[in-house]
Amino acid sequence: MNYDYVVWDWNGTLLDDMKAGFFAVSQSLEKRGLFVPDEAYYAENFGFPVREYYKKLGFDFSVDSYEKLADEFFACYDTQPVDLRKGAKKVLEKLFLNSVPQYILSASDKKNLTVGLEKYDLKVFFREVVALSGVEADSKIEAGRAFFQKGGVTGRGLMVGDTVHDYETAQALGLECVLIESGNNSRRRLEATGSRVIDDLSEVVEIVLGKRSTKKIDYITPEKAERRSFDLSEATKSFKENYRSYYNDVKNTNKTEDW
Repeated sequence: MNYDYVVWDWNGTLLDDMKAGFFAVSQSLEKRGLFVPDEAYYAENFGFPVREYYKKLGFDFSVDSYEKLADEFFACYDTQPVDLRKGAKKVLEKLFLNSVPQYILSASDKKNLTVGLEKYDLKVFFREVVALSGVEADSKIEAGRAFFQKGGVTGRGLMVGDTVHDYETAQALGLECVLIESGNNSRRRLEATGSRVIDDLSEVVEIVLGKRSTKKIDYITPEKAERRSFDLSEATKSFKENYRSYYNDVKNTNKTEDW
């Protein structure tokens, strides 16, 4: 195994929500008559702390406080359809079944994050969830430092994220880093960190476990379960018939009494 544990980012990494976030910010800009950038601009400029990105977009905190804008953002964001990134749950399952400790370190509000984990039935895969206590999305580096200072997490760790800030967080916490392109930051910016950039979360399994140590996991679909149930009943029926035939042969040969 190449790594002893994995630290996951949430938004944009496990949760495919870039478009929902971009739409929510765009709505706030449009409402105030401000210039609405395209997704390419967003990918080249979005970063943490988010309040600095908001200033760059032209929001005036003397008119609308950052806290008010954050609340407005989530009111709109929550109306948008979001889902897990393709293959996310299967990757978490594979690492979990290979006894790899997994953690979440996010700049999201912890209450909102917990709701998301429950919605997608993911809580079981994580030893601990580290997040912030508000919706302002400031740096998660300090939250990560406080978590690791408690002790109990040792060995070589890997952080999986989707932004330059995830790389910065990994550097600050002494973790190695893998980044996946989500649209929150451009591929150019991700590659400029020197981190490995991947296109599919399934690549994380081999990165963590190594090619030879990955256990093959047979995920039972309803169709497989039905087929196996049928096969088992047929095998049981065949066994009973063969055993009855054998018993009759023995009885006839040795005059054995009936059961």
